[in-house]
Amino acid sequence: MTPVVKAKLDSILRYPFLGAAGRPLPANVSKVDTWLSAANTCGFIKWKNSQLQARNALQRGITDQFPKLGMWERLQEWNPLVDELDSLIDPFVEDLMLRIPLKGKGLKNVNDSIRWDLGLICLETYYQDIVKPIFYVPCLEPWYAAGHFPCGWDGDEFPEQWDGVMRGGQLIVF
Repeated sequence: MTPVVKAKLDSILRYPFLGAAGRPLPANVSKVDTWLSAANTCGFIKWKNSQLQARNALQRGITDQFPKLGMWERLQEWNPLVDELDSLIDPFVEDLMLRIPLKGKGLKNVNDSIRWDLGLICLETYYQDIVKPIFYVPCLEPWYAAGHFPCGWDGDEFPEQWDGVMRGGQLIVF
């Protein structure tokens, strides 16, 4: 793991995770008021598709650099980095889940969403020399850093080939 990614992950793991969940939020986001609502919202296909389109935009930004020298090799670093990140993120999130008053599918939805987001924050950081972070770092990380849980999208799904511009909607945050 590069020093930049290690520093980012170390920083993330010091955030006051979920400490402000349920507290007042600004008007520029949609709000959910309970863990059950947050768990349901992050399990909606619209949110999962939006997260996936944001991830795809990152990977597309790298592949769009082909045949630039070194881009194929950089893209090949993706899966090993994900494996390394997962080995550090998974136990952290497992401990975090002990503080959430949910069971079953709701707890799994929250678990999966947080793991995905933390991994992609690190990937956007790793590839920021090639592709400017457009979603996970600028849009989701600040909510985690503030102790909230970004858990959905209120608006139209991000389209395939999403360009990173937020149109006609806003984040849902707990």
